[in-house]
Amino acid sequence: MTLSLTARLFADDSVVCRGAEDGQILLSDVRRQVARVQASLGTEPPASVLLFSDNAQTFLIRLLALLGLGVEVILPANGQASTLQRLEDHHQLQMDDHWQAADCDFEEVVWRPGGRLRLFTSGSSGEAKAVDKSLSQLEAEINELEQQFGEALARSTMVASVSHQHIYGLLFRLLWPFCAGRPFVIETLLYPETLTAALAHHAPAALVASPSLLQHWQLQEGTAPVMAFSSGGPLRRDAALERCRHWQQGVVEIYGSTETGGIAHRRASEQHPDPLWQPFDCVQVKSEQQRLWIRSPYLDGDRWYRTDDRVSLSADGMQLLGRADRTVKIAEKRVCLVSMEKELERHPWIAQVALVLLPSARAQIGAVMQLTEAGLVARANLGGRQLALCWKDHLLGHFERVTLPRRWRYPERLPFNHQGKLTRAALLELFHDDQD
Repeated sequence: MTLSLTARLFADDSVVCRGAEDGQILLSDVRRQVARVQASLGTEPPASVLLFSDNAQTFLIRLLALLGLGVEVILPANGQASTLQRLEDHHQLQMDDHWQAADCDFEEVVWRPGGRLRLFTSGSSGEAKAVDKSLSQLEAEINELEQQFGEALARSTMVASVSHQHIYGLLFRLLWPFCAGRPFVIETLLYPETLTAALAHHAPAALVASPSLLQHWQLQEGTAPVMAFSSGGPLRRDAALERCRHWQQGVVEIYGSTETGGIAHRRASEQHPDPLWQPFDCVQVKSEQQRLWIRSPYLDGDRWYRTDDRVSLSADGMQLLGRADRTVKIAEKRVCLVSMEKELERHPWIAQVALVLLPSARAQIGAVMQLTEAGLVARANLGGRQLALCWKDHLLGHFERVTLPRRWRYPERLPFNHQGKLTRAALLELFHDDQD
């Protein structure tokens, strides 16, 4: 059976979503509220609407109402005033948590063709850019996810720590479960203790999380998810294997982007701690000069799309080699930041590291490091200057001295956002002063 928003919206009554602790919303309730939102917009609705809500139930109802009217829906990455201000010239109506549907008469839900979404990239490597998605593209991905994972999920409730304002959360915690008839938890649960409680309360439940949350989750006794998903960045192998042992199954990692949708998936096990990525059945892949190209129903037209990632392909799958745009020039020498990060993370004092090219007259690299317990002890004993010499000695066997990082920062944790992204802006913020 092919899943679609239209078919689900007009299906027989069933549970759509639940509160983290109590209460549930039925499909009949959703239809009534969708019809009311549509009636509030009148006979000539705006052509484009900015939609933002932290509440997944409110968001879904308004999204369905707008798509049903054939409106272009703009999804900002967050509800911060500066974000909304940058977009104010691109829409005719702002529908945020302050907007209220009118108390008016309403009839049946309207569903017309033509609705589209405009999302925004995370801005990990620069300014966020707009990406347009048609309803058919989103539904193609929903059907691929159901084909791949639906049987294992069965009737699980979806519990999430990520926002539905981004493509990963939008699909995995909201649109896919809605179309498949699986309930989702309304609240975005940001902390391990609330996620642990929700997994137990709604069992059987599946988890939609970010790598950063999974990496910092100190697992205790509790109900394991039926399946756990991670996307938005790489999941450290030690964290992936810890969850294998604790939950008796690996985390399903999803590789993709806002522009491309999902490209591939993998699941680590103790037997295969670093498995190759497996492209989704409907996604074709090829490599030219190690650059990954894809052809996918999630993209406009039957064309090949060049990604920003380097890859090695084989008959057994693909290995990601890092972003092509993370090769920088230092003193006329090319340096792959991904390779340097991996080499630093081999040091027993370093848990995780992110390198960033600093904006200065003379190109130099800044290193942001999360230290292990042994690393924290070493820093206290040695001091920052001597510790930096240790890192440089460690790198000199692989990189020329002139290319090594010049500035170092040691936050308690790397500045991941709730989507598990490390943006360049967040890294640069740590280097505003000149104190090392």
